[in-house]
Amino acid sequence: MKYSRSILVCFILLLGTKFQAQVNDTIMEKIREEYSFERKLKNNINTNPASHMGARKYSITTFSVMTEDHDTPNALQQKGKGKSVWGAETSTLQIPDSNTVVWGNASYTQGKNKQMLWNENDDYDLIYPYVAADSVGGTMKFENYSFSGGYAKRINSFTMGIAGSYKAGLSYRDIDPRPKNISAHFSLALGANKMMFDQFKIGAYLEAEKYTQKHDLSFVSNQGFPMIYNMTGLGNYNELLSGKLRQAYYEGWTYGGGIQIFEAANRNWYFNFGMKKLNLDKFLTEFTDLNASKIDEQQLNFSLGKIFDAGKIMWGLSADGSSMERKGTENLFLNDNSRNYIQIGALEKYNHKISNLLFKGLLQIGKEAKSSFIPFLGWIQEKEKYSNPLSIVEINRLVYGADYQWLKTFDPSLALSVGIGISMTDVYKKNSVFSSSGKVSINQMLQENYAFQSSDFWQARMDVKFHFSFPVIKNAFVGSKIIYSHFKSSSNMQFAMSIGSIF
Repeated sequence: MKYSRSILVCFILLLGTKFQAQVNDTIMEKIREEYSFERKLKNNINTNPASHMGARKYSITTFSVMTEDHDTPNALQQKGKGKSVWGAETSTLQIPDSNTVVWGNASYTQGKNKQMLWNENDDYDLIYPYVAADSVGGTMKFENYSFSGGYAKRINSFTMGIAGSYKAGLSYRDIDPRPKNISAHFSLALGANKMMFDQFKIGAYLEAEKYTQKHDLSFVSNQGFPMIYNMTGLGNYNELLSGKLRQAYYEGWTYGGGIQIFEAANRNWYFNFGMKKLNLDKFLTEFTDLNASKIDEQQLNFSLGKIFDAGKIMWGLSADGSSMERKGTENLFLNDNSRNYIQIGALEKYNHKISNLLFKGLLQIGKEAKSSFIPFLGWIQEKEKYSNPLSIVEINRLVYGADYQWLKTFDPSLALSVGIGISMTDVYKKNSVFSSSGKVSINQMLQENYAFQSSDFWQARMDVKFHFSFPVIKNAFVGSKIIYSHFKSSSNMQFAMSIGSIF
């Protein structure tokens, strides 16, 4: 991890030689394409790496340095009460000829998650509910870097594509309790599509991902330390494996694939369907890699849309849906002695289901000064259950609102993009059943998390980017983003700034 900054700097310097050689005659067209709501609406098509062919008209390279500060008192305690982060990112998509597309991305970020409780691991959304936890917690520092890229080639009526990525993370704390988590993701995707009747394309893709996380928890103080829980879901924990185990290893594989069909010339209509399956095991390395638990998750998703283009006016409709079911299985052990655990069975106790459905509209007017408006309406149904002792959280939400963007290009080196949005989240059904664990601190955590999850709130967003010519960097930009979320008795605030260049 300590070499990540040097790796990123070298990558940026290599790209910099190309930055200086590129011309500025199409920069405004690139900016309009980069910020286009229409392009973002169709972005699901690019899940198939072969479909990157024809996704953009212009080659583009961007570099940015950013900083963010999140103040989020309304959040799951396992994710902390805020975040501060800074980092750098560079990305490129090049079209060497009409039959070839190549793209790549590199990024580095570091920062800290503030006041994390009941979670001493990294990547909570991936490995939950099987985390190491305690009631003390604290601020967790982190570093992340990633590299990704892909290649697509058209041969007659067929297009083939390949894409891969590598992400690594380190999270740690300098005071007791002192976790150290090292995680890695590696993914690979292969895809193809075929032109049919010179009008539309049919495609399919396969993807796979390997995930690992090594967890080590230590204490320096000789004055004692808090109880370390091996959590199993909704405040429940494995009593046999809690209290003394400080090392764990997570290993998982994700497999998936999908099919799609879309209009070839401008992608004015499209349909995608995909599925994924995740299997992830938690091993306790202090006990000869004892397999403590297993996650089995299945995901289904679809997206479809239709765009109507009438010159200066463009409008369209889209729908996106997904379904996820996560099952958790705990292995049962006989404690023969303090260092020997014999597995005597397995029991599936945890289940988490989430279903989403989101409808969007699009209205886009103008060319040089372009206004884009996206209203949306969605439903979210969620049910989390632990079977014995019985614990349930069931929440149904209605989400609605609109996003608006105004983009104006003043001359070949000056442009302004202003985006605003507002959304409402209404909880129209909620229910909870919590078992009495006998731990006051755990019961309090459950109640506070449920109060957040079942709260109505509204959110306002503003995103501004200004592009200009600079003596050294000809195509510079500066941007800022503010997101304000208002709950009944308090609010969340997120602020971000970025500077960079686009070519």
